[in-house]
Amino acid sequence: MKKKGRLGVKLLFTTLLVFLVVMISTSAAIIVDTFEEALNEKKEGLKLTAEYVQYLLYRNFPDYMYTMEDEDKLEELIVEASKYGEFVDDWLENGADEYYDKVCLALAELKDEYLYNDVYIYKAARDENGELINDMTIVFDTPDSDATQYKLGDHFGASQAFETIKKVYETREAQAFDKTGYNGSRLVIAAFGPVQYSDGSVSAVVGVEASVSNIFLEVLADKHFLLSDAAINFILFAIIIYFFVKHSVVKPVNTISYHMNRFVSSEGSLDFKPITEIHTRDEIEQIADDFNALAQRTIDYTKDLEQKTTEEERLRVDLDVASQIRSVISSEPTYPPFPERRDFDLCASLNYTMYNRCSFCNYFFAAPDHLFIVAGEPLGNSFASMLFSVLAVSYIKSFAKLGFEPYKNAMETNNELCSIEKTDAGLTVGIIIIDIDLKTGVMKYVNAGMPPILIKNPGENYILDKPDKPFSLGQMRGVSFEQNTLRLYQGSTILLTSFGVTGMCAPGGAKYGFERLTSVMNRISGSVYDLDKTIKLLEKDLDDFRDGSSVSQDTMILGFRYFG
Repeated sequence: MKKKGRLGVKLLFTTLLVFLVVMISTSAAIIVDTFEEALNEKKEGLKLTAEYVQYLLYRNFPDYMYTMEDEDKLEELIVEASKYGEFVDDWLENGADEYYDKVCLALAELKDEYLYNDVYIYKAARDENGELINDMTIVFDTPDSDATQYKLGDHFGASQAFETIKKVYETREAQAFDKTGYNGSRLVIAAFGPVQYSDGSVSAVVGVEASVSNIFLEVLADKHFLLSDAAINFILFAIIIYFFVKHSVVKPVNTISYHMNRFVSSEGSLDFKPITEIHTRDEIEQIADDFNALAQRTIDYTKDLEQKTTEEERLRVDLDVASQIRSVISSEPTYPPFPERRDFDLCASLNYTMYNRCSFCNYFFAAPDHLFIVAGEPLGNSFASMLFSVLAVSYIKSFAKLGFEPYKNAMETNNELCSIEKTDAGLTVGIIIIDIDLKTGVMKYVNAGMPPILIKNPGENYILDKPDKPFSLGQMRGVSFEQNTLRLYQGSTILLTSFGVTGMCAPGGAKYGFERLTSVMNRISGSVYDLDKTIKLLEKDLDDFRDGSSVSQDTMILGFRYFG
């Protein structure tokens, strides 16, 4: 049974997948940029806090009514009250006092108010030369519950932010730690400020830490509405793209498939209704026009055949129809086919057209720098098998336009061909699908039941690629086709042939074969570089080998050379 709607489902799935990728990548970019800005802003805030903390050590004046006569005493009290560094040394030497407890409480309130992870004061040790060493003693510590809390005078040891702490001692200014670190189980950022003696030198450093996860959650909360708006816009865009592609690609392809299936399955009646509802003005409309022309020629042929009375007249008409079918599914045999392109050369030749067995080649651009080459031939021996080739090429060109790589293109085309009801088991097509990235020289291809490719790299001889695959298109549903990848260099050449080339027979029955084909191509390449002349010399050698014997199969030869 014909499977309907599968292409539309795949298109919907692909659109949703693209939407998710774009949405996730865009959201990630927005969040990452905003998160970096938030981290930098938070570090600046931590620096300001670290500078402010030492003022919490400011000791209040005694409760006393001062007069003008007490001016000297008042100045002494002010100096004494602002000896922040001296307070630190006194606490470390003599232990905590009532004012130390008040400062601890003030630090805890500061941490809770600004949701910091920890606020603490370190004092760095010095060696016998008075140089700072990475060995810290705790003065204050107010961590979260999941981190270890140190007490006054506890030995902390080495700090991972020692270089930043050392810079605070040297510059007497607050500094942000340029990395992230762990406090307990949390990833944090930190800044350090000085606790100064009355002469301005640094006694200890204040450390203020903030949780990275909390900053990230703040960013998410701040960008929630922005991300929601972006998601809505992307959804609308995806819906527009889906319906546009469905209308311009999927619907026309399904229409062509319906008409072709009806025509091919009509057996002797040749039920034909021209395709008139496709107006895409692109390759799909061209395929529909080609099919209309082919179907009409076939009907005219059938009506004309009924009026023929001799085998000679029948053969002439048969060859004429086969030639027309061959021309419909093959590209124009002009050389060069793309004169405006300087990054490659391509030449093709179709010779000895035979009834019910016509090889073909088609080449087109699926994207500005992606050249597709499709070469093959029907493996059956009936008129329907030739029409089957038309349908195969139509599917391949449609799937190539949707961006399918050769292996997926072959698999989907095979499944579509296998879904057509047919009474002739010979309705199969041998085919090679090639996708060449003209920017990089990477060639991806699938060989489904055709002769192997001949490959020649610069300075080397022609060699045969892997042998042809056992499965052709339309033979069995669900087959996975192996995709090969080849790197083309400047001057690399490939040669595609039909079975009629290596199967050409001499008068004694000997076949041309791959060994002679490879040998002749190596001999020609030694003296001729031009692709057009190369193919003409190969065809001349085929004629010399045949030496007047009858031809049972037509020939297709296609050469491609990459310039980069």
